[in-house]
Amino acid sequence: MQYEALRNEVVETARSMLEKGLTVGTGGNVSVRCPDSNRFLITPSSLPYETLVPEDVVVVNLEDASYEGRNVPSIEYHLHRKVYLARPDVSAIVHAHPPVASVLAALRKPLPLIIDACTYAFKDEVKVAEYGKPGTIELAENTVRALGDNTGVIMANHGILCVGENLEEALGRCEVLDKAALTYILSLSIGTPVCLEPLCDQD
Repeated sequence: MQYEALRNEVVETARSMLEKGLTVGTGGNVSVRCPDSNRFLITPSSLPYETLVPEDVVVVNLEDASYEGRNVPSIEYHLHRKVYLARPDVSAIVHAHPPVASVLAALRKPLPLIIDACTYAFKDEVKVAEYGKPGTIELAENTVRALGDNTGVIMANHGILCVGENLEEALGRCEVLDKAALTYILSLSIGTPVCLEPLCDQD
């Protein structure tokens, strides 16, 4: 089976996303760029993460958005494709619907660098992308625009997306974003939080 190791990583990351409470049901999606850089692997549409096997993972062509496999790709495969095309430095993407960060998504409020972990996970404040309906090119383009050269973005009234050099890094950034969102919301409830500046040595 082609890309067996990467397929296993996609399945394991999707399950971890669910186990860590970063999504519910079949929400969210996970992808990784293939070594040839011309394709990526992504979770299939509407299949429970608990029962996923490597053969369920779908291969998508970056050039023309065609795909191959026994399933159809996640509804957000356009989103992942647009990010990979805009960001050659990105090798992995996790799109999640975490409960706390989704509050900021509903408020359309960006997340500042509220704790030290944020300064290592993100280049600057995590911006909010303009709203787009799920599965649309509009959603994908809005998200890419707000992501810029950062490593995370909040998607208005939807969820979050984090990128990385590998799936472990992308998933870890989702965790940081959700936990930092909780810190930010709680601090706003009792006062005015003091935010940090971006690290100067980040590329």
